Amino acid sequence: MNHALVLACGNPLRGDDGVAVVLARYFRAEFCEPETEIRSAQQWTPDLAEHISQSDIVLFLDASATLAPGKVQFKRLEPAREFFSSTSHTMSPEALLALAAQLYSRRPERAFLLTIGGESFDHADHLSEPVRSAIPVAMDMIKATLSGVSLPGISFPSPNDPT
Repeated sequence: MNHALVLACGNPLRGDDGVAVVLARYFRAEFCEPETEIRSAQQWTPDLAEHISQSDIVLFLDASATLAPGKVQFKRLEPAREFFSSTSHTMSPEALLALAAQLYSRRPERAFLLTIGGESFDHADHLSEPVRSAIPVAMDMIKATLSGVSLPGISFPSPNDPT
């Protein structure tokens, strides 16, 4: 069995910024296998490197302010060439993968980032309609990724795919 790690990043009190936390909660309730560890936080921090190094597959979940509202983007990740963080409090997924390899001499075999474009990041405890509508697609992608099965209509881009 592969040890999977799902890392959700977002603030559920900032509207669509909380979509990753909602996805993690749904996944935990509906599909989560015993080998899957799920962590939700407002930021990805260096302390996650140890958990990442102990995982075979890592799936980062986040909202995006640059994607169209409700658009789901899925991409394979590779570690940053060099570990670098401008602060000690928040890090990119690529930097965390590099840090895991640097500190623990191990990184996951597979790492992915799933983002959903947000419409509103204002103070609110609910998601916008476009983001709510994207949740079923995102859940299918999460399930397929962690089970290793491709679902009809969902493609998993290669690391060189610009999408």
